[in-house]
Amino acid sequence: MKTISVTIDEHLDDAAKLEAKRRGISKSELIRRGLLHMLQDREPASTDDPWTALAGFGPVGVSVEPGEIDEVVYES
Repeated sequence: MKTISVTIDEHLDDAAKLEAKRRGISKSELIRRGLLHMLQDREPASTDDPWTALAGFGPVGVSVEPGEIDEVVYES
């Protein structure tokens, strides 16, 4: 791991602290995940099929584990 310093305003820092706590991870891990997400999404999907381009679209934290989609969709 490499240590870096960034400057953010207090409101963003407070929001990051709350979100990290909600997820049960460190603020550093939250920032790493956000940066990774931004870097992975910078290239548009190379497909002519608009439905394929939407694959994986959904709320943060929803995975494709068996049964989890049913829980989200049907609130079961």
